[in-house]
Amino acid sequence: MKSTLSILTDMKKILQSFLSFIVLAIAIVSCGGGNPLIKEGQKGIKSKNFDAAISALNQAIDEEPANAEAYYYRGIAYAEKASNNSNVSMRQESYFKMRESLDKAQELYAVSEKKNVESTEADLLIERKWASEHNLAIQYITNDSTAPPVDKPLEVAESHLINAITINPDSLLSYDVLAEVYRLNGKVDDAISTLETIMKKRSTPDSFDYDRLSSYYIQKEEYDKAKNILIEGIDIYPDSVSLVQKLADSYMNLGMRNESIEVIESLIERDPTNPQYHLVLGIQVFTIANDINEELSPIYSQWFDLQKNVQTFRGSEKKDAESRLAALESNIEEKESVSNRLTKQAISEFKQVIKYRPEDASVYNSLGIVYQNTAASLFEKRNAILDNDKAAVVDDEAKENLRQAMTNYERATEFNPDNQEYWRALFQVYTTLGMMDKAEAAMKKAGM
Repeated sequence: MKSTLSILTDMKKILQSFLSFIVLAIAIVSCGGGNPLIKEGQKGIKSKNFDAAISALNQAIDEEPANAEAYYYRGIAYAEKASNNSNVSMRQESYFKMRESLDKAQELYAVSEKKNVESTEADLLIERKWASEHNLAIQYITNDSTAPPVDKPLEVAESHLINAITINPDSLLSYDVLAEVYRLNGKVDDAISTLETIMKKRSTPDSFDYDRLSSYYIQKEEYDKAKNILIEGIDIYPDSVSLVQKLADSYMNLGMRNESIEVIESLIERDPTNPQYHLVLGIQVFTIANDINEELSPIYSQWFDLQKNVQTFRGSEKKDAESRLAALESNIEEKESVSNRLTKQAISEFKQVIKYRPEDASVYNSLGIVYQNTAASLFEKRNAILDNDKAAVVDDEAKENLRQAMTNYERATEFNPDNQEYWRALFQVYTTLGMMDKAEAAMKKAGM
């Protein structure tokens, strides 16, 4: 998936070719026919008396509705009126009338089958004005030093892009950037409606369109809408890992855990040797396991309190407490069973990734996180057990998971020794295991 910066950079490069077409309107209007009203309109354009020019050209059109030149020069008048308006957000109406006039001029030129300068220049004028407005927007978005300083550059960029789209409603390029600017400016609803317009205009939306639109809905926490968009996108682009991962995430946020896993497993069935699919599945199942472990944390606390209190009760009160304790322990056992199964699956999936990418530091780090988080949950369980012998068994299991975490974090630092996050994780593990010399060395490398 492209980054926002790469999108804007690519668009800026594209625009350079259009800017080479710039020809001053004043040079264009040096041409013209013998109609005195058209000459009056040309004179008004040169003197920047645009309203007078438009009035004269309107009169010429009233007298001769099929006069292509009158429409053409009226298009120029509106174009220059818009460009000379310092209030960028107030240019839209003039640009709309510019495009309307030029389209009519082209229609009349086509009927008359005349080949002249004006007929050719009408298209160039539209392209030139579109490129000018679009490129100004890019300058504000990318903090180009040539852009005039303004208080709210993204809002100015929005206005320029709306102008560009008014000039050329078929420019998906301008719509693309506008959607991104809306997102950057926190106007997610506008970003969504703009991107939906893009997708309607395309004969077939590309996978990036579905990816972006679903991201906007996810940003708004409208996961059901994101899910529907992603299902539609995956139907067209079944091999898009990004779309599948977002669909799995949407299912997760909707509480549809099994559907989340099934989506990714379907990819693995089609291509079991694809390490990226295993990575996505590993992340997904571990996320579910970790969520369950977080659910267990307050339950362990309740369990500890109930174990202590049940010893103080008598008669029916004690019997009721024992019943509640048994139900609580059954709930703990059920959740632990699911969490353990998913954790083992996550570990297995990450190991599959390592099989294909043996020097991928991030995967070793992911394994370290799985083991460390599992250890943390086990330490919480240990603290909730009153029986010392049983607590010791759980403590040993927790420390074994920490040692596994340590091994994987160390491998991660071997392949990426400059990553301070890896060293911070190692510092925590070393400290918990009482390996203070190593903890001190890790702390220095973590920049702590």
